[in-house]
Amino acid sequence: MSDPRILITTYPDAFLYRGGGELEIMELANNLRLLGFRVDLYGPNSQPLSFYDTVLHFSIVQSGMDLFRKLKSAKRTVLVPNVWWIERPSDHDRDNAEEFFRLADQIVFKSTAELDNVRQYVAFPEAKAIICPWGVDRCYAEPVDRELFKKQHDLDRYILWLGIIEERKNQLTAIHALRDSEIPLVFVGDYRDRRYYEACRRSAPAHFKFIPHIQPKSEMLRSALQNCDVYLEASLEPAGMSAMEAYIAGRPLVISEGSWTTEHFGDEVTVIDPRSEASISRAVMDVLDGKSARPRTGRINLRNLLPQSLEPLGRVLAGAPVMRR
Repeated sequence: MSDPRILITTYPDAFLYRGGGELEIMELANNLRLLGFRVDLYGPNSQPLSFYDTVLHFSIVQSGMDLFRKLKSAKRTVLVPNVWWIERPSDHDRDNAEEFFRLADQIVFKSTAELDNVRQYVAFPEAKAIICPWGVDRCYAEPVDRELFKKQHDLDRYILWLGIIEERKNQLTAIHALRDSEIPLVFVGDYRDRRYYEACRRSAPAHFKFIPHIQPKSEMLRSALQNCDVYLEASLEPAGMSAMEAYIAGRPLVISEGSWTTEHFGDEVTVIDPRSEASISRAVMDVLDGKSARPRTGRINLRNLLPQSLEPLGRVLAGAPVMRR
């Protein structure tokens, strides 16, 4: 298939709030274009469905099911579930996932850890499942003005956390753990749940900061990442792309323990129990005090840089044979 034409879809209300998944969709489209694909995001500016060879649907949120059924009736469908269950899903959620998996022609998991997490709860045909690693833009390693972010927000030393503020991300536990820290914790991200966001704001000491949005890949965001003293994510689910960006920016990472973290970072980051305030506080303080330096091998640089990291996904979308696990 030459010049494969791909339509990317997701659930209807996804872009009401910009979290990591929404940013991934935009990066996915841009980097697949760099690999030679014709890619459109579903919406008023996309072509009629008949124009496309394959549909790539992102997420198994139930509100996208009607759209996915219509797509499946007309086109080859590749599904990216983008799901991580932190506890056993309800029967309703399992039934919804199984129906998405039944309809999909192929199911793309971004890591072995994600595949294993889903497989322990939901059945799907193994022949449909393919692992295609995701990646981050190498621009986060390109030096920028060290003082740009600090001057903008009146900061010297700081702990940084990127991403949408919500209960499963667990920011409130980190605030409780670090409330006595003289070095501020700085959150950059939007929120979906106002009640949880306001609980975080009420619990945070005055010198902690909440910054609603910084443009991805901008000099401001790169300056924020490259000059933090610690990059922290104490999430109940995998940290994801933001942690990879912090890694290639050369910063020390403190992130939640688990199979995803081990698969991507080995022993090159400091891991924590995200449910333990003591674990979070001890790990962050040790890194700030220089007590837990971790040698770097550049493993993310070798395996998860865009656009090359998407070449296995490109072969799936083009209908070419792929190496299975």
